[in-house]
Amino acid sequence: MKLMLRCPRMVRDLLALLPTEWTAVVDAVSLRELPTEFIGERVDKRVADLCWLAVGRGGDSAIILIENQSTPDRRMPARATTRVGLLYESLGGEARGSDGRFPPTLVVVIYTGHRPWRSPDDLSGLVRLPVGHPLPWLTGRRYARLDLRDPATQYPNRGNRMAALARLMFAESPFNAIHLLTEVGEWLDFGDEDEERLYRCYVNWFYAITPKLRPPDWDPERERTVEELMREVSALERNTDRWLEGHRRDAFADGRREGLAHERALLVRQAARRFGAATGRRLEARLRAVEDPGRLERVGELIVDCETGKQLLAGIDGAGMNSS
Repeated sequence: MKLMLRCPRMVRDLLALLPTEWTAVVDAVSLRELPTEFIGERVDKRVADLCWLAVGRGGDSAIILIENQSTPDRRMPARATTRVGLLYESLGGEARGSDGRFPPTLVVVIYTGHRPWRSPDDLSGLVRLPVGHPLPWLTGRRYARLDLRDPATQYPNRGNRMAALARLMFAESPFNAIHLLTEVGEWLDFGDEDEERLYRCYVNWFYAITPKLRPPDWDPERERTVEELMREVSALERNTDRWLEGHRRDAFADGRREGLAHERALLVRQAARRFGAATGRRLEARLRAVEDPGRLERVGELIVDCETGKQLLAGIDGAGMNSS
C-alpha cells in the first residue's frame, strides 16, 4: 500500500474518492512527497505512513497525511490530532505563507479491513463530557476515512487507480481479479515509471492473495518489465476458461451428490413413516451406495405400491436396486 501511494496519480485518485468538503482546499496540481518523521520541540516523534505536499495553481499549498488501517482504531481521532500538531511544530518558517500561517493539513485514513468501522471519528467519543458542558472543541471529525469496501462496489468504472485496488482487494473470485488486471493494463499509462511500478504492485498483490496461481519463479522483489507482467496476466487469462470449466464440473458433481443424498434421505423418511422406523433403517442401508436417479425413482414407486415394509424390501432386493 505504501509503495502504491508513492505514485502521485494514485494519491490524486484517492482524493477523488473523498467527499469534496474534505478535498476542496487540496488543489493537487503538483505533489511532492515529504518525510514522515515529525519531531516536535520536546523531541516527541511520530511516524505517519505517508506525507505529501500539494501545491495548487495559485501557489496555495496543503499537506496530506495518509494512514493505512487494517483494523478499527478507537484512538484514531487522538492520533490524527497528534500527527497534525507535531507536524506544525516541526515545520520551519519557510513553510508558512505570506500571512505567517501554516498550510491546511488533511489527514486521510484508508481502511482495508472487513469489519465495519464503528469507532468514533471525533474526540467526543473518547473524552468524558461534564454535565451541561458540550465542549465544542471536541466535536467535529479529525480525519477523512475511506473504507475500501465502498469503492470496490460504488466505483466500478475504470480509470481510478484507488478504486481498482479496492476491487482487487475485495474481488469475489480469482477470475474477477484476473479480469481486473487485464482491464487495468488497458488504461494505465506505461510511459510513466510510477504507473509501471503501480501495475507491478497490482500483479504482486494478486499473487500474494492467490499463492496457488503464482508462477514457479515468482519473486516480488524482482522488477519485471511491463511486457513480462502483461505476459503473466495473459497466461492467467488464457487459463481462466480451463479453471472455470474444472470449477463447473466440480460444482456439478457436488450438486449431483447433494441431490442424490437428499433424495435417499427423503425415501427413507417416507418408508419409515409408512412402514415403521425399522423398515426405514433397513432401507437406508440398502440405498447408501445407490447413485442412479432412475433406481431411486423406482424405490419411490415401490413405497407407494407395496402394502408392507417386508414387501418393499423384498422388491428392492429382487430388482437388485441395493447396489450402485
